[in-house]
Amino acid sequence: MFDQNIVDDKEIMALKKPIIDACIKSAEKNGWSDATGILRGVLFLEDEPMSLDTLAEKTGYSKTTVRSSMSCMENIGMAVRIVGPVGKSHHGKQHRYSLETDAEAIRPVVLSAAREEIHLILQALNQVEKNMEPYGQEAEEMRAMLVKARQFYEEMDSFMELMNQFTLKELIVILEREKKLI
Repeated sequence: MFDQNIVDDKEIMALKKPIIDACIKSAEKNGWSDATGILRGVLFLEDEPMSLDTLAEKTGYSKTTVRSSMSCMENIGMAVRIVGPVGKSHHGKQHRYSLETDAEAIRPVVLSAAREEIHLILQALNQVEKNMEPYGQEAEEMRAMLVKARQFYEEMDSFMELMNQFTLKELIVILEREKKLI
């Protein structure tokens, strides 16, 4: 990515700070550890996979923390592990990691998180509606808000289902075609 003779690791980390901060916020929003966010941010803009040792050195986390965070990212589809020989001896194997950059590989992760949130809200709306039954006419205003909220989340669920049925490229073609008709 950068010529190491010109830019040192601290400068690279400073340049990546906005990305790292965004990844930390995203991790928090998704209930993941700060370490996961920081590691994701460190891996951004890298052209070569990074070893556990290198990631630990750059972040200050232990190899155990790095390994578990990278396993988490790998399990949800955000990172890819590459196993290859260590050094010239080829006797040992080293795990190196990079971010997943294939949009189609990442898409299920994004869609799954969105659909999970939609389903949680729909379940909560059902529970609120059930809890309101004893209140009859007294809760009519709240029922109207529930209907509106349910409609929104059901439409979002339908939208997510449609997004799940097509590849990103197909969706772009379809939406661009529709945009021209408007």
